[in-house]
Amino acid sequence: MKTRVTELLGIEYPIIQGGMAWVATHELASAVSNAGGLGIIGAGGAPASWVREQIQAAKKETDKPFGVNLMLMNPEADEIAKVIVEEGVKVVTTGAGNPAKYMSKLMERGGADALVAEGMESGGHIGAQTTMTLVPQVVDAVSIPVIAAGGIADGRGFAAAMMLGAEAVQMGTRFVVAKESTVHENYKQRVVKAKDIDSEV
Repeated sequence: MKTRVTELLGIEYPIIQGGMAWVATHELASAVSNAGGLGIIGAGGAPASWVREQIQAAKKETDKPFGVNLMLMNPEADEIAKVIVEEGVKVVTTGAGNPAKYMSKLMERGGADALVAEGMESGGHIGAQTTMTLVPQVVDAVSIPVIAAGGIADGRGFAAAMMLGAEAVQMGTRFVVAKESTVHENYKQRVVKAKDIDSEV
């Protein structure tokens, strides 16, 4: 399936793996990239040296595009941004802060290539709007591609996001249970066996 996001990122499928702190390691990111999506290494609260090690390991495991998620409230965010540039990482997502320090202006006006519209069903640093109400508003507000995130875990969620105007989806929890995820097997099994009422805000 071709969209502006697949063309932009050089990936086969419009699926991006979320940059989950301490979960989105080089093993998971490179596996997702090798499978045709876009793997993301989650810098989280890690030191810059760890992020560099992760990037270098991913380069050995895949020749496909991958990215890094820069958590802006990380005390080493400036150093991590420098590492990302030095290592030649082509795709960067940000979270937990304002990326204006790293871009001249926010969003499309500042030269962003795409936006992730992440609803409250997602983990991490989120707002109060649901994915399915947020995505169409963002799609209508910008001309660059929108990536839907939050609560998308299967083909039905993917199709719904695309119908709302998204050109790709970002998924996190769905990838937590992958064999390449370093998360403990007991946790993976809890996720797999969870029912709709087993999570709460």
